[in-house]
Amino acid sequence: MDIKEAKERLSFHSARNEDIHNVKWKNGFLGSLRPFCGELRYENFYDVMECLEALKYEIMSSTIDKDIVADIVSIVHLTRVWVSPYGMLGSNHLLTEEQTKHILAWCDIITNCFMYLLDDAEEEAFLDYNDYLNGNYF
Repeated sequence: MDIKEAKERLSFHSARNEDIHNVKWKNGFLGSLRPFCGELRYENFYDVMECLEALKYEIMSSTIDKDIVADIVSIVHLTRVWVSPYGMLGSNHLLTEEQTKHILAWCDIITNCFMYLLDDAEEEAFLDYNDYLNGNYF
């Protein structure tokens, strides 16, 4: 995936892309939680992480595209708000405990990866994600 494609995919996952009628918007990370269909879309988490991998040198540069930051922050912040006990998913008891565990882990993994990349710690950035993929995260 090239940089342009990664930025576009992140914009759909964050629901910040202006093309709201595109199926990618509805089926993206945030779009798939609103309204929630009862199933987590693991492929969205994997795709966000692939986008971070494709954008790692952009994120580690001395200047960073504001849209990348806004997309990542939107994904993590809104997910946490919606999952919280007072959020639309939490207050309506739409997630199982297992789903909640995974979606909050995704937020932690995305946040940690982003933080490490901002700090030029490429080697550490994807350790949690690799642990998750290998079944060693929980």
